[in-house]
Amino acid sequence: MTVRRKPHTEQVERLLAQAHRTRQEVAVGENWAHGIMRVVRQDAVAHPYSSMLAWAEPLVWRAAAGAALVAVVFAGSVVAYTSRQPEPVTAIWLEEFDAGPPLIAE
Repeated sequence: MTVRRKPHTEQVERLLAQAHRTRQEVAVGENWAHGIMRVVRQDAVAHPYSSMLAWAEPLVWRAAAGAALVAVVFAGSVVAYTSRQPEPVTAIWLEEFDAGPPLIAE
């Protein structure tokens, strides 16, 4: 099976091949790297990134700190409560949450 190419496509291919053959080598060195980094920094200053949710980041960190503090206080209160009780704590809590008679009659 032969593929017929359009004359326009062949002309573009020829032009691209010619441009590839005649291209100049890029002098990559320390000065080039410094120049590129200078352009990147200038572009970053000229176009600062502003997010619609920029206000949410500090709020999330404060909420996480608050949640960690609440967890530590709760864990400390459970440890203090269990150290004063001679009975297992789960037995006391299970008596309070008794759902009713057992499903199987004995």
